Amino acid sequence: MGIYVVSVAEEDRADSEIRGPVLAALDGELERRGLGPVAERPAARAPGRRPGLLGRLGLRGRPAARGGRADGFAEKADRPYGAFEALCRAQPDGSRLYDALLDWELLVPADFGGVLELSVPAEPGGDGARVRSAHRAAGAARRLAAVLELPDCVPRDAGPLALTGWFAGPAAERAAAAHPGPWQESPDAAYYTALYLGAAEHALCHGRVIAYG
Repeated sequence: MGIYVVSVAEEDRADSEIRGPVLAALDGELERRGLGPVAERPAARAPGRRPGLLGRLGLRGRPAARGGRADGFAEKADRPYGAFEALCRAQPDGSRLYDALLDWELLVPADFGGVLELSVPAEPGGDGARVRSAHRAAGAARRLAAVLELPDCVPRDAGPLALTGWFAGPAAERAAAAHPGPWQESPDAAYYTALYLGAAEHALCHGRVIAYG
């Protein structure tokens, strides 16, 4: 099914193999630094956001086949990353933007600089997990969205697979005709800018951890 950027559901704490242990380690490290623990909270959808096109699949943070509900975040990370990495590094503080958006296994709704290192893996076969702030990721993604002149009609946190479906369908072509700009020249960079902006905003709005799955 490929790789997804997903929100971690509260019930994932019951997973004794990967999610449960890494979330426990994360809470401990955040508490040690006076930042946590992560606490999921209900939040109303932002005004003007429409439900995701594929929300009916019953996704919450993972594809429906892997379990979950429709109020989570899930988008495919199946496009080439080269253009997005180049966009990050082309900015005056490109290294900082790159790290905020790509150098992590867990993105958390806590505001801190740099990276937290956990000794517990966030994915099978890993030997640890790098954790970064969703606050910093959201700021970095907004910077890139401004550079690309990304139109407001591009979905961000509009429901599971909403962005994936939007870029694969006619809506993207209609938006390109109505809102010409630099984002059209690099659809892969535009896709990942919107994806990571949506993921970071979801983490901050709902108090959830973002991971790969």
